[in-house]
Amino acid sequence: MLAGISRCFLRVAPLIQHQPTTLATASQLEQIHRRGFYRRSGRNNEQDEERNSKGSKSDIKFKAGAPLIALSWFVTLKDFLGIEKVQLDKDPIKDKIKQSWLDRKFGKFDSALQTLDEVLEEVKERGEELPITRVLDEIANTHYQKGDLAKAEEYFKVVIDRLMRLHSFRDSSKEFIGISLKLAEIFAAQGNLEHAETGFRHCLRKQMQVLDEHMKKYSISHGAMVEDRHRVEAFGPEYTDPIALFGMALEAYAHFLVTYRDEDRLKEAEEYMDEVMKIYGGVSQHTITLINNFGAVCIVQNRFELARKYLEIGIDRILHINEAAGLIPGYYCNYAEALWHTGNREKALEYAKQAVQLSKSLDGRTQKYCVDFQKSLQKDFNKGKGWWFW
Repeated sequence: MLAGISRCFLRVAPLIQHQPTTLATASQLEQIHRRGFYRRSGRNNEQDEERNSKGSKSDIKFKAGAPLIALSWFVTLKDFLGIEKVQLDKDPIKDKIKQSWLDRKFGKFDSALQTLDEVLEEVKERGEELPITRVLDEIANTHYQKGDLAKAEEYFKVVIDRLMRLHSFRDSSKEFIGISLKLAEIFAAQGNLEHAETGFRHCLRKQMQVLDEHMKKYSISHGAMVEDRHRVEAFGPEYTDPIALFGMALEAYAHFLVTYRDEDRLKEAEEYMDEVMKIYGGVSQHTITLINNFGAVCIVQNRFELARKYLEIGIDRILHINEAAGLIPGYYCNYAEALWHTGNREKALEYAKQAVQLSKSLDGRTQKYCVDFQKSLQKDFNKGKGWWFW
């Protein structure tokens, strides 16, 4: 997934701090845990369909961007689940840590690393091992998001070693699983696909075991009559985090299969994404975000039919989620791209025009993306009309 996303225009979107309360029902959970702009070259519909059916990964280039990805899944575990490994509220270094988060959010990775290096020296002087591990994890995540995968791998391995050797964490802990998912992504991006897939499967297997015990703890496996929303209200992240992390692992594995494996693995990727949507519920900002991102990755890999299938799931739902209003223009552009390459070009142009209108209340970069996208689509649409069309 990293290899594909590195070619994408990443739009800044608010990080998800807490999971939605529209999780799957008790019975569904029990079943779950058991079981761009393309440089269009004038090809006709038949050629597009042939390329799509083969799932080929051509060297299509981008003019000024690629499918809009609202929020990648590979944020830090803290960002995704709201987890704080070490409380810093009363610690004088908290402001530096928070500054590094802010720098990282806006792509100022070198500044974030400089700040974290200073913090690391301070905590080393104290001789407190857990804060040292925490800061090393922040450094690893910063290198990861920066795209320096060799450095990220180096630091993540140090963190895993410290978690197990100094802090007695097991390989089923949420911190260990989160880091292992990122390492699997790194291995994939480096071309070590077998090692990467082994990592993904290990994470899924371990988290399924955790989830099995988790369900028993909350009596889901025993047919409790308490509604899921009541458990969310009563227990908060304690209840939702293991479920969300399982969904995160499924989503990451699905992205891996679409990006790096052949077409005969696409059905498996679909099954994982379907389970992810059951976990997060049908109507939530996070569900729309993950559908958009999966659709975008499918487009990058020329899996246009698959992209259209999932983007169509959210095309109406997104209008009823207030928190997702800022995602609509980018979502429409992605959907238009999928429509274009699956033969529905007039409808694609219609959605591209809607994206332009809806982007007028958003930031300048999103507006420019939508305008350029619509112009590119209109230009190619006009070419298909014949020489007399002006």
